[in-house]
Amino acid sequence: MTDFSHILLVSDYDRTMTAFDGTVPQANLDAIAEFTDRGGVFTIATGRSRPMFRKPVEQLPISVPVILANGGALWEPDTDHVTVFHRLSDEAMAAVRDITGRFPQLRLELQGLERHRCMGHDAIRDAYLARYGLEPDYGGWDDLRDIMSVACLYAPFQKAAHARPDETSPEEELPFDAIEALVAERYSNLLEAVRSMPRMIELLPKGCGKGNAARELARRLGRTTLLCVGDAPNDLDMLDKADEAFYPTSAESSLRNRGYTPLPVSCQEGTIAALVELLKQR
Repeated sequence: MTDFSHILLVSDYDRTMTAFDGTVPQANLDAIAEFTDRGGVFTIATGRSRPMFRKPVEQLPISVPVILANGGALWEPDTDHVTVFHRLSDEAMAAVRDITGRFPQLRLELQGLERHRCMGHDAIRDAYLARYGLEPDYGGWDDLRDIMSVACLYAPFQKAAHARPDETSPEEELPFDAIEALVAERYSNLLEAVRSMPRMIELLPKGCGKGNAARELARRLGRTTLLCVGDAPNDLDMLDKADEAFYPTSAESSLRNRGYTPLPVSCQEGTIAALVELLKQR
């Protein structure tokens, strides 16, 4: 029987661990159980905040910290303890405020450990947040006292789900391309710009990323091999820093032709199941 006791396997959540409709295929849950029975350690690296991931994590067999906020935090679901948290500094928040003022057509969500401060109403997005038990906290900058780890800017939602690349026109992506360029030109010493979805961009503290967080977690757990799997541009940091990286057939085109290992299934069939089966055959 193949021994996985040296491996930390880190998976993205949305459309990697889940199917397109947000459900987790049973094949993935069965594969995780087999992987951990053989000594492996499995966890998730997601762009979601702690409030947004409390419900999804309940169905997952995870006993180690989860990577939240695209690397902004390490969170132990069993104890609700946050072991690592990267905050947006005062200077970074000032940069976010400047960027937000240049793109008034976009909604801003400042995401922290307990709540999301929202600036700009979006009833469909609010319905999406409500799925996970999160009530938006509407307000401005002046009464903001929470420590935030992510500033998320996005276009108004057209449905209570994230748009897929084939549902987004190049024109819709222009503001987010401009924000990436602005961060690179003016604020690269303060912020990381991450594209989780075509019509969404997240601004993180400088140095944050799923890759650094996954490497730190592997070190803490004493795992010598880091395997990562994802489907979107915000996964590139951990895929590049993994010992081996994987992606499903449903992954975005930016993940292809980068030396990662392709899996023969989409997220709909069970990405993790296919990955574990591949590992067993080696």
